[in-house]
Amino acid sequence: MGDMLSTKVSAAIAAREGVDPLQLDEPLYDVIDIGALERLVETAGPGAAEFEVTFSYYGYDVAVDEAGEVTVTGGPSVADDAGAESADQSAAGQ
Repeated sequence: MGDMLSTKVSAAIAAREGVDPLQLDEPLYDVIDIGALERLVETAGPGAAEFEVTFSYYGYDVAVDEAGEVTVTGGPSVADDAGAESADQSAAGQ
């Protein structure tokens, strides 16, 4: 399977945050049972039914499929930017 899922997820989130994966404050194991997720993906062999496990980590939506591919979408900056823009408009009387 290559890299461990925990490494893939941490690297993807760290890249979005612009930090080293070791600088992430919240451990991934506090969010999801990564061992169970890895066993699930490892046991999904060729011809296995498609599945996707989703969870939130650092404000991002993380999806892991049966092949162990990790997809990260969303993020805290989208909500933070919208909130800041809304606050700026309110302060300007708009």
